Order: sequence, then structure tokens, then C-alpha cells
Amino acid sequence: MQRQFDIFVGEAPDVLAVHWGWVIALGIGIAVLGLLAIWRARTATLVFVGFMGALLLVGAVAVLIFAFSLAGYWTDFFVHVLWAVMLAIVAVILLTRPAISAEAITLMIAFYLILTGLLSMGYAFSANMEGFVVYVVEGLVSVLLGGLLLAGWPFSGLWAIGLFLGIDLILKGAEIVALGLRLRSISE
Repeated sequence: MQRQFDIFVGEAPDVLAVHWGWVIALGIGIAVLGLLAIWRARTATLVFVGFMGALLLVGAVAVLIFAFSLAGYWTDFFVHVLWAVMLAIVAVILLTRPAISAEAITLMIAFYLILTGLLSMGYAFSANMEGFVVYVVEGLVSVLLGGLLLAGWPFSGLWAIGLFLGIDLILKGAEIVALGLRLRSISE
């Protein structure tokens, strides 16, 4: 990933390098949104679930329009109509019951973290390679996070998604600020 970053910065247009301040401002703005999401984790969770529901509803309409554009393929038509109906049902559930949907999504995230953590540790112990300790630590952290979510469920479902979203936004903001600082060094 670092190599792609270096290629992007090395081939960045001069216009982008000249306006490095806007890139830094964007990164700071995204990080501030992340802090707000952590501060109001429950609200961020509900907004995120509602946004996902709206996206699924738009996807259902798009799939339904695509189904009617298929001329002469009856099996494809019915499969796409069924797909659109299922997307619409999930979208309506997410939009009308965001708190319960957030709890269900958090439960799936907890099981995912536990399973991937166990698989990562299993891989580390079964493969003879250098640095297997990193995989074991990653697996332990993943199992710990999944266990914490599961132990606090269903209450953790009301804040966990917002917290994770906030942390991700802060990290993305920091990456964009680093990009802006790198562009600043190119422009000078």
C-alpha cells in the first residue's frame, strides 16, 4: 500500500501540490467528523443504519429497473425482481427499525471478529513462518473485541457502529493530512 501512495504522490499533478492546504483542511474536517461520531456514537450508529437502508432502497430500485430492461430472458427477469424485492425488504427494515437493525449488525460484527480472530491464530500456529506472533496478537485482539461486543450485546449494538465509524474517520482524516503534508513538501 505504501508503494501505491508513493507513486500517487510522485505523479501528483502540480495543481494538487499547490493546493496542499485544502487537502489538509479536508483531512482535519474528516477527523473532526470522526470525533463527533465517537462523541455521539448512538446517533452516528442510527444515522449510519438509516443511510445503509436508503442505499439499499436505491439499489432495489436500480435492480428493478434493470430487470425490466432484460428483454426475452424470463429467468433473469424473475431473479432480478426477487433480488429487488429482498433488497427493498431489508431496506425498509433498516429504515423503520434502525435500533434493532444496529443490534443485529453488531451481533454479526461480533461473530465475525471472533471467527476471524480464531482463524488468524489457527493460521499462525499451523504455518511455520517468521513473525507468527503478529498473527497471534492480531487474532487475540480480534477475539477480545468480538467478545466485548458480545458481552455487552444488545446494548453495545446501539453505540458500537458509531464508535467504529468514528475511529475509521479519524484514521482516514490522519491519512489525508499526511498526504497534504507530503504534497506540501513537493510544492516547496
